[in-house]
Amino acid sequence: MTDIVILAAPGMGAADDSFAEPLFRALRQGLGDDWGRLHCDTIPCHEHLHTNVERVFEGMKKRDMDFLRARRFMLFGMAESAAQFSSSQQRDGNYDKTQQAIYRTLEKAAAAAGDTAPVLLLSHSASCTTLSNYLWDAQRPTIGHGIWRDGGPRGVHKGSARDLFLRLKTLSHWYTMGPTMPLWSAALPREQIQAVTADTRGYSFRWKNFYHPDDLFGWPLKPLSPSYNQAVYRDYETCSLAETGAAQWGPQLVAHQGYWESELVQEQLLQDLRALLQRTGGRPVTARSHTAATA
Repeated sequence: MTDIVILAAPGMGAADDSFAEPLFRALRQGLGDDWGRLHCDTIPCHEHLHTNVERVFEGMKKRDMDFLRARRFMLFGMAESAAQFSSSQQRDGNYDKTQQAIYRTLEKAAAAAGDTAPVLLLSHSASCTTLSNYLWDAQRPTIGHGIWRDGGPRGVHKGSARDLFLRLKTLSHWYTMGPTMPLWSAALPREQIQAVTADTRGYSFRWKNFYHPDDLFGWPLKPLSPSYNQAVYRDYETCSLAETGAAQWGPQLVAHQGYWESELVQEQLLQDLRALLQRTGGRPVTARSHTAATA
């Protein structure tokens, strides 16, 4: 069995299973033999939505339009979130299907690492909102929508170690990268903008948020509301605004896609993993240089 679970959720658009490979590769190189102590997987949380969105985009391309790459990017991002919000009360609707994909990935992780293994979540872009919804619902004693309605899926005893794992109560760290939460909540009064809890209701995890200053879709989260300020450990700029040349080039789509290769994200994750591996396995973890980790 492995000691620690790392699950990565993709951002906007159709992503294949290799989207997180730059970060996983850095972990393999940075951790050496301890890489084998990790169960790493990806969460296909939006796959069931892609066929319809792609069909719409292909139909739209028959008309004259400019900025097709940007249009496709925005169409996927907005449509994925809208489809889930619009069906949250519907059994087996898109909201449920998204949560079922997360749940199945967690079931697989529990089989590989056990019900008490620490979990690290890495979510990008629209998946940050998706994972937030899953956590929010799982943290509620009663909920009227999603897979946790009626006490959760059948076959798992409520309050058991497996139930706690599937509700992400062994979550150790949550990395949000280029999160889109402010796009969906900014019109609400500040007191109504509520974050998931990181330190109550049986949860105790460190939430680190990463954003690029040129990224129109990725935002800092602590200023969003008092609730987010309390829940998020820190907002990290992946580079300073002075380094980006934003004044000359303006916002860039490439900024939203670069988090999996970010040296800052890799450094933070390696640091957190080394500490966690030492606590979990009880044996020293050999630290390799960051140059080796990102080569």
